[in-house]
Amino acid sequence: MNDPDAYSALDSQRFGIRVFRAGPDNVEAVAELMQFARSGDVDLLILRCPVAAVAAAQELERAGCFLADTLVYYRGPTSGFTASPTLPGCIRLGQEADRAALEGIARASFTGFFGHYHADPRLDPVAATEGYVQWASSALDDAASLVLVSETGGRLSGFLTAKKLNAKTWEILLNGVAPEFQRRGIYAALFREVGCRARLQGASEVLVSTQLANLAPQKVWTRAGLELDHALYTFHWWKA
Repeated sequence: MNDPDAYSALDSQRFGIRVFRAGPDNVEAVAELMQFARSGDVDLLILRCPVAAVAAAQELERAGCFLADTLVYYRGPTSGFTASPTLPGCIRLGQEADRAALEGIARASFTGFFGHYHADPRLDPVAATEGYVQWASSALDDAASLVLVSETGGRLSGFLTAKKLNAKTWEILLNGVAPEFQRRGIYAALFREVGCRARLQGASEVLVSTQLANLAPQKVWTRAGLELDHALYTFHWWKA
């Protein structure tokens, strides 16, 4: 926990507090983290704990942490991905000229989202939403990120960001579809497109995650051949 990487500069700046992150998977790690948090200059501790680490999760609860969300991760082969021939409009790489529209879609998609930021009543919900907006927008500036956008009727209707983890795996990170274009298969088409691009560039699998209660994308993933791989609890701890 003394690793400086555990300090979350982005979260700290966004919410005006000192935020640290960690991923304990056993009781001993929890004890070390809580000792650091109680004695250090920490306002908020965000902890991701494997759901299989039941003893660690229970120890976090005893330490005063509260459950903020549960992330599920799916993994699957790229071999079965094919592009959609029926999607109205087009899918292409995102450009600088798309930034404002992409940010607008992200803002509409994540306002009131049920992720761990919005689940914490002590965090500003507007700032929480803007965190996702910044995350989506910053992908346009990251040479290592892939940003796909969809156009429908001459307007930007959705986006998806992904990154190559290694030669084998691409991870899909963030996506959104404008409310007025939802339920038209746009997300599924973006998902298929990134899987196709990963396959053509030699990757053999894709990894993607979402909150447990977010069922719609999980149905898309299972239809594409992905399977549940692992899950993480997200806990928050505040210094009183």
